[in-house]
Amino acid sequence: MFDISKYLDKFKKISQSRNFLKNSVAETIKEICNIEINPENIDIKSGIARIKEKTIIKSEIFLKKIKILENLIKKTKGKITDIL
Repeated sequence: MFDISKYLDKFKKISQSRNFLKNSVAETIKEICNIEINPENIDIKSGIARIKEKTIIKSEIFLKKIKILENLIKKTKGKITDIL
């Protein structure tokens, strides 16, 4: 018989992985730029983190984009490849 709880655990693991990636992006930005971003304002799709913040905050992040990406690649083992 089909055990639905095992099937639903698969989606729970995916959700936890996304939360880890969002939190990693937010923590890295805080470490490098001293800017706090709510992980809910970060969308991750196909290895690209899209930040939904004010233009001035995004500008500050993009000025230090290379250093942020270097740290993110180490933290996430290559799962985050770009920031938009």
